[in-house]
Amino acid sequence: MTDDDVPFGALLRRLRIAADLTLEQLAEASGVSDRGISDMERGVSRSPRARTLEAIADGLGLDRAGRERLLGAARAGRVAAAPVAGLPLPRRVSDFTGREAELARIRRWTAGASATGPAPVVVVSGPPGVGKTSLAAQAAQAWPADQHLFVDLRGLDDKPLTPAAVLGKLIRAVSPEQHVVPRELDDAAALWQTLVRDRPLFVVLDNAISEGQVRPVLPPYGPAVVLVTSRRALSGLEGVRRLRLDALSGTDAVALLGAILDDPAASPESLRRIAELCVNVPLALRIAGNRLLSRPGWTVDDLIARLAAQERRLDALAAGDLQVKAAFNLSYQQLSGVARRLFRRLALVPGPSAGVELASVLAEEPVPATEDALDELVELSLLQQRPDGRLEFHDLLRLYAQGELEREEGTADRAAAQRRRDDWLLTTAIRAGLFFEPGSGPPPAGEGPHLTTGVQAGDWLRGESENWLPALHAAAAAGDDRRVVEVAESLHWFSDGWANWPHWLDVFGLSVAAARRLGDDRLTSVHLGYLAWVHIVCLGQPEIALERAREALDHAVRSGDRRQIAWANYYIGWALSRRQRWDEVLEHGRAAVTDFRAVNDREGLPNGLTLCALAVQGRGPADDAIPLYEEVIAAVTDPATAPPEHIALFIETVSRSFLAGIEIAAGRWPEALRRVDESIAAAERLEHSSERLMTARSQRAQVFARLGRMEAAREELEAVRMLLERNGNTDPRPGALRDRMTEVEGLLAAYDAANSSK
Repeated sequence: MTDDDVPFGALLRRLRIAADLTLEQLAEASGVSDRGISDMERGVSRSPRARTLEAIADGLGLDRAGRERLLGAARAGRVAAAPVAGLPLPRRVSDFTGREAELARIRRWTAGASATGPAPVVVVSGPPGVGKTSLAAQAAQAWPADQHLFVDLRGLDDKPLTPAAVLGKLIRAVSPEQHVVPRELDDAAALWQTLVRDRPLFVVLDNAISEGQVRPVLPPYGPAVVLVTSRRALSGLEGVRRLRLDALSGTDAVALLGAILDDPAASPESLRRIAELCVNVPLALRIAGNRLLSRPGWTVDDLIARLAAQERRLDALAAGDLQVKAAFNLSYQQLSGVARRLFRRLALVPGPSAGVELASVLAEEPVPATEDALDELVELSLLQQRPDGRLEFHDLLRLYAQGELEREEGTADRAAAQRRRDDWLLTTAIRAGLFFEPGSGPPPAGEGPHLTTGVQAGDWLRGESENWLPALHAAAAAGDDRRVVEVAESLHWFSDGWANWPHWLDVFGLSVAAARRLGDDRLTSVHLGYLAWVHIVCLGQPEIALERAREALDHAVRSGDRRQIAWANYYIGWALSRRQRWDEVLEHGRAAVTDFRAVNDREGLPNGLTLCALAVQGRGPADDAIPLYEEVIAAVTDPATAPPEHIALFIETVSRSFLAGIEIAAGRWPEALRRVDESIAAAERLEHSSERLMTARSQRAQVFARLGRMEAAREELEAVRMLLERNGNTDPRPGALRDRMTEVEGLLAAYDAANSSK
């Protein structure tokens, strides 16, 4: 073998011996440590820095030709490092589907790996069965096969691999001649980092249990890339890129099922239904597909029928040694006792998500301890925290939690937990609703969640509506009529600020039925009025509203309660206004105003006056209604006659909006702009004002467009769209708001067309 063919390490050793130098003597002559020289000679360090090579060449006393041979051998060692062996990637699935965005992100994060920069580290976390390992194997395909290293850390086994064992596997794979691995963890980590310092590698550390298990493996710099997968977030690791993997999209889930089954007869609708029942989790999809393939007598509909039965779904998702339940169980066994109890009791949450306080009630733990348990569940990917802070898990995990609840807790304990849940939800709903009721202040501190403002109360009612509404249904089913009426009554004024919620028909429908069963005419009248409001405002059904309002008047008259007679007349007039029966509207409005004044109802009077103004405006001329609206505004802004601030602001905003509408209809644009600005100023002081702001800002867009201020109109229109989106809508329902937006869009389109043609 010529010197040109000798590997760098062997050549260095040959030159040192030819110079009659020991390791220690060459180290002293060159200034390079004897350990460093030994690593080079043994092939542990194949690509030392140029400065180090020059120092060694000086220590050896090499001539120019000798230096060139040594440098050339070092360069060849960098290019042709020995391939790694013994830790290959797991078998790549041929039907890998989707994840294009995730793979692109990993490629982007790892593309800049270099010998001088920080070594890229990517942590892929997510719940059981979402395909973390498959994604890692797919990502590694971008690198040459002889640069792959894969270690299953066995994080969920009884005895996960120790960091030292992980390093031992990796060191021997990279340097097979390294028969002895240092016992001390720090020494083994140092050796590993020396071995990979200049080597391009793609290292997959699969199924990690903790940060400490992988931290010694992470090189500080160099071209090696490390991808860690874990059910845990491993949030203690610093300087890493993070990718949370969740279920597939619906489209990709159907595509994966189609690839597994390879059956042209399977309809897209059937595949979509199976994917939904598997909540698009790849492991569940594979099991479902394999189970169908292994049973020739089954049809797709047979599989759907088995999966649709909730009590059997997890058992149905098993094929051979693949079991969804087993995957979940491995994570469940990692939890502390408190976290286990909380996880299984979260199956009792009626809706799809829960806040921390509800979780605390179910866990029977203080909020701080519950937060710790929730962190544990989120860290292990058994629970997901949404951007709004609420917590949820998918249906398969919910079914697993339900199974563990039934297995570990008796019927009496489960029933007691449900009673605590419903009592807390309804009690808190009442407390939150009272923030909006006339004459009610903040509830005493120390009861339930920390609610001190109307904003906090409104946020709670909105956030937990998916849970307190089922609790209300349960109370009605149990015959707790007083409780049902109490909850609905407390939410009456709050409902005005959240009229787009689709379930007020449930709330006030239940309370009307409860009041009827109680045989109380006054209560029945009150809640029939609320139900009339639902049909007027929420559902746009004035005829049904009129029937309910007339029923309310009958019950009010029987009860002899003048206040309720006034409110019933008000609701009748309001329903009639939607049919533009203005004379009748005015008749009932005046009757309501008379009774409101007689009983000194500060909340009812401005509403009755507004109804009268609306009738006068409808009969025409509209300008005759201006003094009446101004009277309403005076009534709600005068401390001597004003209702509570949030009610006063709501009525003021509405009245100013009507005044703006009169000016808009008359084409008095400067005056209309003044009125609109006043309406917006009132709405901006109103808590949860998005609906009123949408009305006012769409009016301002309309006025700006008519004034020729097109860019200002465009900005207002965009603000309305943002408010719609915030409310969960993309398009307003038919009505005045949509008509105004359509008009402004048409004016803007005409303006843009005219300017583009110039």
